[in-house]
Amino acid sequence: MLIYEIHISGTAASGAYSVNTAKFDNVLLKQILLKSATATTTFGARLTDWKGNVVYETENLATGTLRAEMTVPLKGVVTIAIYSSSADEVFTGKVVVQEEF
Repeated sequence: MLIYEIHISGTAASGAYSVNTAKFDNVLLKQILLKSATATTTFGARLTDWKGNVVYETENLATGTLRAEMTVPLKGVVTIAIYSSSADEVFTGKVVVQEEF
């Protein structure tokens, strides 16, 4: 069992930012951790798979930091998106996946 951390860093423009991962082959999404530069910034997050299916989306806007743990199977390229950000600033974080054999 191999565990990978995919680190992200980018600046939201007009309240949005997105990045695509490398192509996955049979992994499990285990954790999402996203953090805004300012502790009071609110934002939503969504992960979409290569077929356009939303595999994760926040139910409510996060404030400052979003941390979620789960076990969701993934395959192909995944888009990590931040939306409805109350400030155009830098977001950092990571997505943790576990390779399945």
